[in-house]
Amino acid sequence: MTQVLRAGPADSGSAGDEPLEAEPVVVTAGRLPQDPAHTPLNVTFFDEVDLTKTPALTVDDFLRRVPGFSLFRRTSSVAAHPTTQGVSLRGIGPSGAGRSLVLYEGVPVNDPFGGWIYWSRMDLENVERVEVVRGGGSTAWGNAALGGVIHLIPRRPEPRTLRTTASYGIRDTERVSFYASDVAGPVGVSIEGRYFSTGGYKRVRKDQRGDVDIESTSRHRFLDGAVEYALPGEALLTVRGGWFAETRGNGTPLTGNAFESGRLSARLEATGADGSAWEVVAYGERGSGESTFSSVDDDRNSETLVLDQYDIPSRTAGTGVQTSRELGDHRVLTVGADTRWVTGETRERVVFQGDDRRAGGEQFLGGVFAESTYEPDRTWQFSAGGRVDYWRQFGGFLDPPNEARQGFPDHDGSVFNPRVGAMYRPADGTAFRSAVYRGFRIPTVNELYRPFQVGSDVTEANPGLDPERLTGTELGLDQEVGGRTSLSLTGFWNEVSHPVANVTIGDSDAGGRLRQRQNLDLSRVRGIETEIEYRLDESWRVFGSHAFTHARVERASNQPQLEGKRLAQVPEHVLVAGIGFSDPRLLEVELSARYNGPQFEDDLNERELGGYTVVDLYLARKLRPEAEVFVGVENLFNRRYPDGITGDGLVTEGAPIFANAGLRMRF
Repeated sequence: MTQVLRAGPADSGSAGDEPLEAEPVVVTAGRLPQDPAHTPLNVTFFDEVDLTKTPALTVDDFLRRVPGFSLFRRTSSVAAHPTTQGVSLRGIGPSGAGRSLVLYEGVPVNDPFGGWIYWSRMDLENVERVEVVRGGGSTAWGNAALGGVIHLIPRRPEPRTLRTTASYGIRDTERVSFYASDVAGPVGVSIEGRYFSTGGYKRVRKDQRGDVDIESTSRHRFLDGAVEYALPGEALLTVRGGWFAETRGNGTPLTGNAFESGRLSARLEATGADGSAWEVVAYGERGSGESTFSSVDDDRNSETLVLDQYDIPSRTAGTGVQTSRELGDHRVLTVGADTRWVTGETRERVVFQGDDRRAGGEQFLGGVFAESTYEPDRTWQFSAGGRVDYWRQFGGFLDPPNEARQGFPDHDGSVFNPRVGAMYRPADGTAFRSAVYRGFRIPTVNELYRPFQVGSDVTEANPGLDPERLTGTELGLDQEVGGRTSLSLTGFWNEVSHPVANVTIGDSDAGGRLRQRQNLDLSRVRGIETEIEYRLDESWRVFGSHAFTHARVERASNQPQLEGKRLAQVPEHVLVAGIGFSDPRLLEVELSARYNGPQFEDDLNERELGGYTVVDLYLARKLRPEAEVFVGVENLFNRRYPDGITGDGLVTEGAPIFANAGLRMRF
């Protein structure tokens, strides 16, 4: 792991003027490329070496080493239903809708209908770098970036390049990926693809299983291609298109889901005659999914199909433009605007009612933003910015089974999100940083209009939901010691007004709990993030990270019994520690352990999921410069741990051991 440090030299005449290695470029924090020293937020950076030297089969499993990163549930996307894959940073948001924005080459990949992430559509093998910016993302990116931004940057075309990776592991887990590119004059072309399949594992705890409990399987494929054209005058046009499809078995013979999508984007980057940097982007995506749900008898030896979501279509389109220029020797100004339109619905047959149910709606968001940085000398740097967004929710409807259509009122509004930051670098290797910011998220189409059921627990939609608003502040220290030790320490305080939560309001007719998505009054999330790395020599390093998150409901006038309760699905402690060895003549080895503390399944804090520790191992050996063999093992000691408890006491478990071996080749 490479932690982005901002601890540059404080004295322009010191020997530190000549850095030993170039710092990476950060894209996510300010939308246009900028030096890490101009980012007063907590940033974690992973390069190509980090992304391949891991046993993780998916992007989300890899990101679990980042302090504060979590999905709605503990389950890996290898086996989890997509609706549980909403991403959170710093414990903000106890539901499947993500409270952090995930980008692929600057384009949002959060599902337009529900806000969750299809992690399988991105491949670690073919990503050049990943940047995780915690806090303050809404100032630059607007909606959904409450907790921050995760940006995956794909490779750019290179002359006559071919990369392939193939592996096979237990549970019939197989994956094949490739990347090929070439450059001819002003034109660069690349294409990449991936196939992944696993026989999966049984999710229900062993002592509760019956005849209907089978493995949760997964299979996905994707293709992605890009064409770059270098225009006269330092301009680059990139057109990228992709296709993705996945199918899953959800643990019983009658349950499963599938999703397929196509996307297209175009980006123009240019440098003006005055030295300004410009970027214009447009993108669109069309997707469709399906899913089935069943009711299982008490002895779990038989099941009945209860819901068939035979079509879940969604579409999104967006545009953006931004420019950055220097104003004198010490100031940089960035301004921009963007729009996004979303439409989605679910078409499903409620089997026991013998009729269809449809629900959906549309959303529009548009925003303008500006941010300025001022660096009077090499010791101090200040930044200030703001963003104004207009949002509108319209066309919402629900067609209940055997009933007339319900149309819901349109809602719109505007919001202003400011951010100010400061950084102080008193000496070589030392940087203090601080920031204050606001953010927002409008509820997804799924949260507003679509009810759903998991087992015997039923959750109702709520078309009257208000946007979530976050006010946050953080203080941090980045320190380098002796060229061998790097430390990052960040304390944060976030308050979220009108947080959307699945609130228990009674018992369901199915025998579980009846919930509804509701706005609470206020939740408060405070914590400390720590990252440290120590290099013993050129070959050996030890590393660790810790996230302490104190997340509580402060006020809930509609459900006062929730006040003082911990936010569901947020552990107080997550700890990662590991050791790595790297010698190209011998081996690449990384051994790490991750502890996830106890957390609650539900808003009432009645169902506790105990803490657990898993150990991961990665080994690689170069056969020659262009080829290496590797072995990856997740959950080395096959630790079984609960990842869910339903209202009637059914316990599901997280992923057991996954081991695979493979060959990686690069030409």
